Amino acid sequence: MIDTDNLTKYLTDAFAMASRDGRIEMMGFFAGMEKEFAAAGYREETGGVKSVLIVRLDVVGDSIITTGFVREVRRNYPKAHITFVVSPLVKPLVEFCPYVNDVLAFEAHFNPAGLISMIAECANFARNSLWQRHYDVAFCPQWGSENISGLFTAYFSGARERIGFGHYPIHAWMGDPPPNIAAVDEKLLTKNIITTREQVSEAEKAFYVLTAAGFKVEDTSMELWFNSADAISAKNFIKNIAPDRLKIVLGLGAGDNSRKYPAEQWIEALKEIAKDNVHFIIIGGKSESEDARTAAKNLPADKITDLTGKTTLRETAALIAAADMYMGNDTGVMHMACAAKRKVIVIYREAKDKETDKPGLLSEYRRFPPWQNNAEVLRPEHALDECAENHGRYGGCVRHEAHCIKSVPPEEIVAAYRRLINR
Repeated sequence: MIDTDNLTKYLTDAFAMASRDGRIEMMGFFAGMEKEFAAAGYREETGGVKSVLIVRLDVVGDSIITTGFVREVRRNYPKAHITFVVSPLVKPLVEFCPYVNDVLAFEAHFNPAGLISMIAECANFARNSLWQRHYDVAFCPQWGSENISGLFTAYFSGARERIGFGHYPIHAWMGDPPPNIAAVDEKLLTKNIITTREQVSEAEKAFYVLTAAGFKVEDTSMELWFNSADAISAKNFIKNIAPDRLKIVLGLGAGDNSRKYPAEQWIEALKEIAKDNVHFIIIGGKSESEDARTAAKNLPADKITDLTGKTTLRETAALIAAADMYMGNDTGVMHMACAAKRKVIVIYREAKDKETDKPGLLSEYRRFPPWQNNAEVLRPEHALDECAENHGRYGGCVRHEAHCIKSVPPEEIVAAYRRLINR
């Protein structure tokens, strides 16, 4: 049994002092942590890898992209106990992952002004949920500065090896980080993976964590995980749809309004597609319900099913797996459709003339494309208004409402549908 009393005391005292002073001297803090970890028996070679930790604390689409990574970690460590730590939102999607032994939910509340409290949250989670496992290796496959809470969670786990992207992963695009940032990443990770300009999509970057660290990657596909109850629910949702109809899951929502193609333009395209033997299944949260009702009023009643606000995340995954096609915006649901190997039509806000020399940093389309999928990608031809003059903005569009994306004509959706059903 490992004695963690002194380790706990060090953390308690360090955070009390940091809260009092309003700052934390990171290098001194790390030096003290390493001393206490060593005294408690962490960071030691234990004779092989018995326990592995994977930490990814972001949103649905990003986590779907990581499913193949998790499988390949298991392939490299067939006998290890693997724990997967994800955000509470994502946990239902990975609960039935066949490659891990435990799935834990954790959410750290990060903002630059609340750095000390965020670090303390990560430490408390590790103390309560991770220390008892004594991890040998921890992976942090999330690329981007938003991964700071995941990095601290992996650090506080006590894992001897910590492999992944630091919180300044943009070396290939922006040059070496400032010395203070580089020093923190050096402490958080034992192997700070630096991508090259050739690693553009987030799926590629995740697998690169493994290959750059000397592990094998045999399969780069993504997966969906749900159980039989979810599959039964999905079948019940669509049981009244004629079996010979092409079932099209329609995603009208998006995480950002500028990524949301207007409902009235969707309806214009759907009216034409509805002339075929198809059935539209609208999915999403309650925020998409109004658009779904508008679509239902404008399309044949026997060709549309509104499931907005009615399905869980896993039921949505099972529903996509039971359908034939996804049509919608750039969302996590689109990545589910790719993982399920369904045909995809997706509209991005990023205009074609906003191509950048930093695609792995600034291009939404290049970083999060339909992965290994039979897909039709639609994008505006030109950035509009002030977006045309703004350079260096992720995703290209600077507005907070549907703007550049509106210039994709509805007839392009119809044409993409025609091309897709014929291949």
